[in-house]
Amino acid sequence: MKRVLDVLTVLLLAGCGSDPTPVTGRFGEVTSAVVVVNPVINQGSTTTVAVGPDRSGVRFKAADLDPVQTDSTGLALVEELPTGTVELDFDPGTYSFQVFQEKELYDVVVAYRDGTVQQIIPPVRYPIGGTVVELEPGGDIAQAAASDNTIIMLAPGTYPGNFELRNAGVLIFGAWSPEEGPLSIIEGNVTVLGGSNRMRGVKINGRLSSNANNLSVSFSDIASATISGNGVSLLRNRFTAGQATVPSSNAVLVDNTGIP
Repeated sequence: MKRVLDVLTVLLLAGCGSDPTPVTGRFGEVTSAVVVVNPVINQGSTTTVAVGPDRSGVRFKAADLDPVQTDSTGLALVEELPTGTVELDFDPGTYSFQVFQEKELYDVVVAYRDGTVQQIIPPVRYPIGGTVVELEPGGDIAQAAASDNTIIMLAPGTYPGNFELRNAGVLIFGAWSPEEGPLSIIEGNVTVLGGSNRMRGVKINGRLSSNANNLSVSFSDIASATISGNGVSLLRNRFTAGQATVPSSNAVLVDNTGIP
């Protein structure tokens, strides 16, 4: 596990800087949360939460840590979080979520309006522990994901696509740069069949298809997508071919570009 965490430090520190805000955090090294405030609600979302007008400079405090504020895109990174219930205090207005284990990463998306904080997407948990597979460019992602709840770390580079993810609870975590975006590139299509899978910081040059429930995709570049499962969340992805079909009865799409 130590070797994996050493590699994660090398990959993810590329996202650590003051401007723009690093959205990878230091997954596997420091307990952290990426907090997105008042995102753009894309068409197709089933949320009824109304966002506030302010994105830049929204100030809040997490637990007993020093206050932070959002950047111009409504994003703030909070590190060194405690485990247990963590309260975000916007003064006025609070929101709480659970941190289950040290060194994990969470995406927290909220609306802040008139002193009230509301959840838009249930916090997306990126767990650490269990089976962790480190892949180098050219590696077989489908083979690495042959067991439930596997964490797959992709180094920068290119990986073959046209595969199916049949197991559940798989996390595919790509290398990411705040200047360049995803550095882990999948050449071809990806079909998600297992439930509760998560993808973060990857680039898919083909079509992402899924009829599975509770799929989460964030901070990724995707040529096109057809997603029909329930409980879907799409956060800050770029649809580079401008095509995304999400006919789910329970999907939340926020801050995505290349779609309405």
